[in-house]
Amino acid sequence: MHAILFDLDGTLVDSDSVHFEAWQKILAEMNPHEHLIDRAFFDKHISGRLNPDITRDLLSNLSDDEQQSAAVRKELLFRDLAKETLQPTKGLDKIIEYIKANRSKLKIGLATNAPRLNVEFELGLLKLDEKTFFDVALLSEEFGIGKPNPDIYLELAKRLNVDKNSCIVFEDSVSGVRAAVAAGIKCIGILTSAKKETLEQYGTWRTATNFHEIDLDEIWNAIQSK
Repeated sequence: MHAILFDLDGTLVDSDSVHFEAWQKILAEMNPHEHLIDRAFFDKHISGRLNPDITRDLLSNLSDDEQQSAAVRKELLFRDLAKETLQPTKGLDKIIEYIKANRSKLKIGLATNAPRLNVEFELGLLKLDEKTFFDVALLSEEFGIGKPNPDIYLELAKRLNVDKNSCIVFEDSVSGVRAAVAAGIKCIGILTSAKKETLEQYGTWRTATNFHEIDLDEIWNAIQSK
C-alpha cells in the first residue's frame, strides 16, 4: 500500500499569486507609510507559513487581537479575490484520474497550514470532497502543530497506517518541504511558488513544474528500488 500526501495551497491549487495580492493589500492598509511588499519578500517571509507566525513577525506593533483580526480580513479578501481567479495546478486532473484508477492500492492524505474556511473554499472549487477523496486530512490549526515542523506529516502517515517509506509528499513551499524532509518522507516540489534550486537546497527528492510532469508509476518503482 502506497500513500500520496498533498499540501493544499500552491500544490493542489495555484494560489500563491492570490495570497500575495491579498497580503499586499492588507499590509499596505496596516502600514500605509511602508513600501508595498514585492514577490521576493512574500516568498521569503510569508509563503507557506502559518498566519499567527506571519502577523507576529510583520505586525509586531499590534496587539494579539489586532494581529488576529488582520489575518481574518486577509483570508476574507483572499477568498473574495480567488472566486474569479483561483485555478487548480496544471495537470491535477491527470493525478486525480490516476488516483481513482488505483484507489484500491493507494491512500490519500492532506496536510495543510491553511485555515479551515480556506480549506473548505478551495476544495469546493476543486470539487474534491474532504471526507471521500482524502482518507485523512490534517489542518495545522486543528492539529496544533504546523509546518515546517515534521509532526503533521508523521501523524498523517500514522493515521493512514502506512510506512513513511511508502509515501510521497507533494509540496510547493520551503516550510512544507522542510516538514516532509524532516519527517523522512520523499518530497516532490511543485514549482508554483519557490524556485527549483531553493527547494533542492532544503532537500526535496525531485521537482516538477506541475503535475503534467509526474509519472506516478515511475515514482513508485523508484521508491521500491531504494
